[in-house]
Amino acid sequence: MSNGVRPMKKMSQNQLTQALVEINSRLHGLSMAVSNDMQRLNILMFTLLKDLGKADEKTCPECETVNMRPILEGIEVNPMCVECGARIDPLPESAFQGKLEEE
Repeated sequence: MSNGVRPMKKMSQNQLTQALVEINSRLHGLSMAVSNDMQRLNILMFTLLKDLGKADEKTCPECETVNMRPILEGIEVNPMCVECGARIDPLPESAFQGKLEEE
């Protein structure tokens, strides 16, 4: 005897395509919302760090983009521009001496 529940039918190719498009659209909306929230949080955090004197602004000599970098103990600072990848900080003289530092 059946319990009154009909078995689910297979979805047609058109229904599968529509479902995939809908999932893709919702996923895109979600990723855009997360991206916007992350951008807002990044702005808030760097504004707070700047007010506390814990952020450094460097202008890239290549693309003129202002790069904000944290000045916190234990945080390694990337010497490259976030926009174009050019080096912002000059290399130290020890880099040109051909000697590797030994630990």
